[in-house]
Amino acid sequence: MKNPTAFLVAIVIAGLSTYAQCRYVSDREVELLQLSELKRTVVAVRPLPKGVKLDETMFKIEMVPLKWQQPQALEEIDYVLGQITSTPILEGEQVLASKLLRPRDAGLAYFVPSQDRAVAVYMDVTKAVGGHIRPTNYVDVLGTFDFGRGESSDVRTVTLFQNVWVLSVGNDISQVAVRTVAPGETATIEATGLNGNPTVTLSVSPDEAQKLVMAQQVGDLTLSLRSLWETEKDLPLKAATIPSTLGITERVRARRRPVFSVQ
Repeated sequence: MKNPTAFLVAIVIAGLSTYAQCRYVSDREVELLQLSELKRTVVAVRPLPKGVKLDETMFKIEMVPLKWQQPQALEEIDYVLGQITSTPILEGEQVLASKLLRPRDAGLAYFVPSQDRAVAVYMDVTKAVGGHIRPTNYVDVLGTFDFGRGESSDVRTVTLFQNVWVLSVGNDISQVAVRTVAPGETATIEATGLNGNPTVTLSVSPDEAQKLVMAQQVGDLTLSLRSLWETEKDLPLKAATIPSTLGITERVRARRRPVFSVQ
């Protein structure tokens, strides 16, 4: 062999060229596989601003090449429904879990029906069915008022509102106890009842909200719990007075009952 060094250099160059070619073919094969492997991806069908409650009309499923699917992209519309946008989402944009707000993070406003208002009323357990009221229950709101003058009393109890939806009890807003938000994830809300926060928050119309606040200022409110099997929403009721309650006409002076609370 006249020039062994040149021969060795040629072998090295050939080996490097072969390696580079194999590496290119391998990388190209992976790239083509990623382009050919399609993944279900949730895509917005119209622009969605921040703070929108999401429903099935806002999205569609597109088959997107694996290489083009963004990290945290959701693959099922069920993972999106009922959540809220934390940032704007553009039309045609893949929906990412990082751009959605879980119900437990949205607070009580998430559960207030459209056109309603949430109003909290102070309730110790003796006026809230012994603390047995739960979110999503329906209650009647009773008010006791003294219409008397001077030393005379004229106490009457009337049903102010019937079939009122309970939004929260204390810090418990668990209308949705468990909601799936992504594969393997759940949103949960802890229940605390009336012990730490003696209020019951009701869902009422704006007009009823004014009346409820006024009634709370001038009288004593009590909640009565409705049965889950109640069919009559509004019953004709007369105000309860001392004579009608006791069955006697003599004047009775009203007295304040002690307030009980559970520690």
